[in-house]
Parts: sequence; C-alpha cells; structure tokens
Amino acid sequence: MPRFVPPTSGPASAETIAGHQKVGLRWIEQALAAYPELSVQDALAQVQRQGGPLDASSVGRYRADLRYGLLEHFRRAGAEVDFDAVFEVVDKALSDRKAKIPPKGKRTSAKKIKDATDEEARKLFYELKRHGLAYGNLNSILAGLFVLIAGHAGFRPVELRGAALEGSVLSLPNAKKRPGHAPKRFLDISALHEDVKKGIALMLDLIDHDLTKPEFAAWQKVIASQMRRACKRIGIRRLSLYSFRHVAIASWAAAGLSPEEIMKLCGHLSIRTAHTYYARAEKGHKREAVARPVADPHMITDNHVLEEHRVRRHNEPRTAPAFFEEDLPQLRLKKDEGPKPLTGDEVAKWRDEVLDRTDRSNPSRTKTPPKPASSELDTNAAPGLRSPRGK
Repeated sequence: MPRFVPPTSGPASAETIAGHQKVGLRWIEQALAAYPELSVQDALAQVQRQGGPLDASSVGRYRADLRYGLLEHFRRAGAEVDFDAVFEVVDKALSDRKAKIPPKGKRTSAKKIKDATDEEARKLFYELKRHGLAYGNLNSILAGLFVLIAGHAGFRPVELRGAALEGSVLSLPNAKKRPGHAPKRFLDISALHEDVKKGIALMLDLIDHDLTKPEFAAWQKVIASQMRRACKRIGIRRLSLYSFRHVAIASWAAAGLSPEEIMKLCGHLSIRTAHTYYARAEKGHKREAVARPVADPHMITDNHVLEEHRVRRHNEPRTAPAFFEEDLPQLRLKKDEGPKPLTGDEVAKWRDEVLDRTDRSNPSRTKTPPKPASSELDTNAAPGLRSPRGK
C-alpha cells in the first residue's frame, strides 16, 4: 500500500500546500529533463548535489516544496511507492547542502534579537517617547507604544490590523491561520499594569484598521525604522518588532504558564512551536502579572459589538496614559513653501515655445531668428555673447 505521509512540521493551509506542490512539480520536471535516465528521486538528488550551500531556512522551504511535489507526482502517476524510502534519498542530498554560516554572513532575519532585556526595552521606550514629543513625530509615539505593549500581548505585528479591545479582553486575528485554527484568539489583560492597558487601547485607536495588507506592511516598516534609528541613537542592540513577541513568550514561560496556555496566547496549533522557535523562560522579564488566555470569549464574538465599541472609543476624547507627561502630538500638515505652480495657460505657452524651437522637421514653425552673416559678427566678443557690429 502506498504511504503518503504529510510533512512532520504540522498542518498547513490548502493555499500553502498548493504553493509547495507547484514549485515541487516544476523542480521534478526540470530534474527529469536534465537526467532522463534516472528515477525521479535520483534525478532530484543529483540536482541538489550540483547546488551550492543553503541556509537553514532555505533548506526547510525546499524540503516542503520537494515533499509536496513528490506526493502530488506519485499521486498523479498512480504509483505504489514507499514514500519514506523515496523521499529519504532526496532529503539526504538536500540536507547535505545545509551550510554553517558565520554570524557575519547570516541573513538579517537570523540576526534578529530574541533576548531583549528589560533594560533595553525600557531605554528604547523612553527614547522613542522623547523623540516623538520633541519633534511631534506620531510614528515615533506609535513605535514607543508598540515597545510598551507587545512584550505583554505577544502579537505578531500584522495582527494589530483587526485587533479589538472589549473591556479587559483583547481579541487578535490569527495571522497564520491553518485548518482547525480559530480565526481569532482572546487574551485577558485585566491583570496587566494600567499604563499597559491604556497603551493597548491608545495603540488600537491611533492605527488605521482599514489599511490594506500592503499598506499596513509599509506602515510596519516605518515603525521598524523608528525603532532601528532609536536603538542606534542610544547605543543598544538593534531590536526588531518581533523581538517583543519573543519577550512575551519567554516572560509567559518564566511566569509559570503551561505550554497549553502559551500556545493559546501565541496563536499556535502545537505546544512545541513556542519551545522550538522562540526564546526560553530564562530570557523572560520577571513580571508579577501576565495576560491569560480567555476560554469563553462569548461577550465579544459578535462583530457588531466589536465595531460599535471601536467607533465609540474612537469618538471619545483621547487621553494619554500616565507614562506620557505631555499631550500626544497631533498630525501637522507642512506649510507649502515651494514656488508658485504654473497656470494651464503658462504651461501651454511654454510648450508651444519649446516645440517651435525644436521642431526642425517643420521649418514654418521655427520662430528662432536666422543668424547674422559671419562678416557682421564681433569677433572680439566672448563666445555666446556676440552681437552684430555697431549695435
């Protein structure tokens, strides 16, 4: 009997699987074209042996492409095959390409700080606050709010888009939703410090929830840039937006939350994910109170209630939490100090003059006066300043 074994990394969405299949099948087609005398697995293995070194993330992605591609290839062919033995040949050749890359040669994602200290987070927050208030920079304020709250709520940055706060329950969309995954998760933040709770409410008020995904991604880069420049100004390690998701997960573990609770707070499907890919408990910040997963979020599952609450909170007077000593800066339009724009008539006149001077194919339109005869030129005048003699 054929054994079509799914990847061991956990369930993936149908869209993700289709993407892996498409890439994998293309690789199979190319490998068989290059080595028609070999079996499909040997052809793929030979292609991998011809390739250069790969970093760990690329190996993982290629492994999923090849696995799903082979599964679909054998399914279409109706072949009875021991898939484990077949894939082992390809997987070994791919694993041999995994390189040990020195720190200086690693990609940016591999350099991201996963163990930000409480002191680093505190310094970064106060620098972003100082800069935002000094220069009226609202994006710097938003970056400061992100630093304050993300280490407690543990959201992925994109999950701010569509997040809502009802009372003391924070709802977050699950950005990496998979089969069997709820569309949202709910956090009880009642135990958090009042400034953190106010910061969450203020952050959700200030951001634009109606942005498209590309627009929100562009805004994320702006916030990340504010954080990066602030880190450089105060001389600390370069913290990223995701650094604070690591902080939150490590702090939950340090506070004694169970793997199941952390899984629900993170929006994971497996209790192993946080332990495998995120910072451990020893890197967490020591906190007396942390967020907890909500088992029964019935009070906020109604989208109409969420929308009414968001609109009501948006229309209420905006007050700054206690950690801001001054009012938040308002958006300011820069005064237009540039030259006065041309009118339509001025643009048309200029266009006609340019065409008259440059349209050599139509002499009748050329208005430039003919040059005087060479005998009439004042040869003592400077080049470009010559004038008819006696004028």
